[in-house]
Amino acid sequence: MIGGTGALGKALAIRLASAGHEVWIGSRSADKAQAAAAEVAELVGRAVNGAAYADAAAASEVCFLAVPYAAQVETLAAIRQAVQGKVVVDTTAPLKPPKVGTVQLPAAGCAAVETAQALGPEVRVVSALQTIGAEKLAAGGDIDADVLVTGDDNEAVEQVRAVLGEIGLRSWHAGPLANSAASEALTSILIQLNRRYKLGQAGIKVSAEKLKGGLTVKPVQGLPMFTAGDDLAGAIAEALVASGDKLLAGDVLVVAQKAVSKCEDRAVLLANVTPTDRAREVAAASGKEPAACELMLGEASEVMRAAPGVVITRHRTGHVLANAGLDASNVSAEAGETLLLWPKDPDASARALRAALEARFGVRIGVIVSDSLGRAWRLGTTGHAIGVAGLKPLRDRRGESDLFGRELQATLIGVADEIAAAASLVMGEAAEAIPAAIVRGATYVADETAGVGEMLRPLDQDLFR
Repeated sequence: MIGGTGALGKALAIRLASAGHEVWIGSRSADKAQAAAAEVAELVGRAVNGAAYADAAAASEVCFLAVPYAAQVETLAAIRQAVQGKVVVDTTAPLKPPKVGTVQLPAAGCAAVETAQALGPEVRVVSALQTIGAEKLAAGGDIDADVLVTGDDNEAVEQVRAVLGEIGLRSWHAGPLANSAASEALTSILIQLNRRYKLGQAGIKVSAEKLKGGLTVKPVQGLPMFTAGDDLAGAIAEALVASGDKLLAGDVLVVAQKAVSKCEDRAVLLANVTPTDRAREVAAASGKEPAACELMLGEASEVMRAAPGVVITRHRTGHVLANAGLDASNVSAEAGETLLLWPKDPDASARALRAALEARFGVRIGVIVSDSLGRAWRLGTTGHAIGVAGLKPLRDRRGESDLFGRELQATLIGVADEIAAAASLVMGEAAEAIPAAIVRGATYVADETAGVGEMLRPLDQDLFR
């Protein structure tokens, strides 16, 4: 405990010693450190050591830095050589004296980054404990608050989290060391809350409902067979209310393209379609109905390949798929053979559904219009997003670190497609009659303007053209 004679350092020393750890208390004065060690030893009933800063650091594997920000530079200089190759846990919160109710984040962004810069690359600096009051720690027993732990070395972070768990603290890996800026700034906010509301020792607690429940996919039951002009959003809302369910903040509603297209009157009777010469050429190459090929040409910006049994197109929206999205399954043929086209603007359809359902339930949600598409070089279809509203379809994780600290270089996650695929497991492809599902607990970036086009690879990156 570097700075173990102060309130936080002494409280940590008590908990660590009580958990069975060998504890060294370090201070500028060896005598002062030894006096504090004797006091702690008497409380916990086991030996505790006291020494000057450098000697205490040299004797330890993990060093907790618990000194005021004003003493940081001097203290780090004293222990620098002794902590090489070790883990240093910085608990510093850079607050403005004398009332320490306002944060003063340093030029480096946060005190923890300054600590890392001062100690050098061989020291694994971890930041923690800025939001746990010394009085709370000293009181003993369980603490109904969480600790945010940040660091650039994941192994060191988990080592520190394990130690914190041993002394009764629940912690969360909150990302790289630079994120300590948020933890350090929270200290001043908690101080202000304590003063304003007479709370004593306020803390923070991470709501972990999603982690506890995992990802859930729930079908929307009781929806009718839709026809042109039906109120799709209204029907979904009524079905949810009738079942005693509702949409919650953060939910993603996935709606099958067929339901959207039917309500938007996108069904076309083949008998009413006159094929062109180009449509007859595609039909001859593929063996498909000339009228159906004419509809494909109207929906496609390009026919990429026509072969027996298959027509691969680039849809006018940019998607590459078979038959330009035309589909006859689950479409009534009472009046004759009928094909269903995609919505004119799937993103706009998703936005309209989202606006209506958010107004009804008073929560912020995401909406995906999905269809089952094939994938290059693989058999079988999976759910894909063809329209989105309220979320970024891609999650960019480039620049983040993996489990071993390597920086991710090319990791773009197709979140919208993953959510659509999850929903398709309960929506089905045949006679299930479930055209909508709620995906709850998915991780995504909320966005008010993003469309599905962000997922489409630019033509100049198409290596197969």
